[in-house]
Amino acid sequence: MATEQSARSFRERFDTKCQELFSAKGLNSFYFSNEQYLEIINSVKSAKEAKSKTTLQYRRLKRFDLCSVSGVEKLIAPLSSSETTIKYYVTNDEMFDILHETHLAVGHGGKHRMEKECKKKYKNITQEVIKLYLRLCEPCQKKLKSAKKGIVVKPLVSTEMNSRCQVDLIDMQSNPDGDFKFIMVYQDHLTKFVQLRALTSKRAVEVAYKLLDIFCIFGAPSILQSDNGREFANHVIEELCSMWSGLKIVHGKPRHSQSQGSVERANQDVQNMLMTWMNDENCKRWSEGLKFVQ
Repeated sequence: MATEQSARSFRERFDTKCQELFSAKGLNSFYFSNEQYLEIINSVKSAKEAKSKTTLQYRRLKRFDLCSVSGVEKLIAPLSSSETTIKYYVTNDEMFDILHETHLAVGHGGKHRMEKECKKKYKNITQEVIKLYLRLCEPCQKKLKSAKKGIVVKPLVSTEMNSRCQVDLIDMQSNPDGDFKFIMVYQDHLTKFVQLRALTSKRAVEVAYKLLDIFCIFGAPSILQSDNGREFANHVIEELCSMWSGLKIVHGKPRHSQSQGSVERANQDVQNMLMTWMNDENCKRWSEGLKFVQ
């Protein structure tokens, strides 16, 4: 119910802002009310049927064409001989649904991804309405507000994959998913590839078991780094070595100034994307969402 009310409020705020935009643009813009849309369809029909066309009718046919979809006439952009993809003109009332569907399809992507997707199918979804939509999208605004400043962006230089990796834990005890209370974030420093696992605790033996599963697929790193302290990392390595007798791995320097920023950003991205997934899917089981976030 709360989700439905939030979506309704979002639509109402978007429609109000759009009306202000459409009014400012006037009649000669790419934005059409339902009445204007039908008026243009009728004028295009008349232009097509006219034997002796006026200058205005030529301009209409240069800009608009018609097609029938399930018996309903739609306004489209004329196709050239080399084009095969139909691009539709839409009414102001259709804007929100199209933008909302596209935004969810690109995983709450930004302006450029939205614009790229909309341009594939629609002629008059403009950059300004996309930006207006994004300014009103609460999950996107929360991500922007939580962006950290002053983080070191220079990555730690590694020569090959698995030469140095970091394991970190995100505390989810305030929002547990059944028995799961922590998220293990494992990142390779060279590729920045991240792997995520749900944990019931932060005991070294459970962390080691999850890491072993990753090592058996991708190989073990030469250095395992952890922001959870030297003692924690050493316990994890001890457990790993007891499970895999031939494993050669050492503990790296924690809180390395050149690598810490990358790990913090990864943790923040995981939490933001997980929150967005849970909102979109109306699901509280973040342990399931980890698969999609990864």
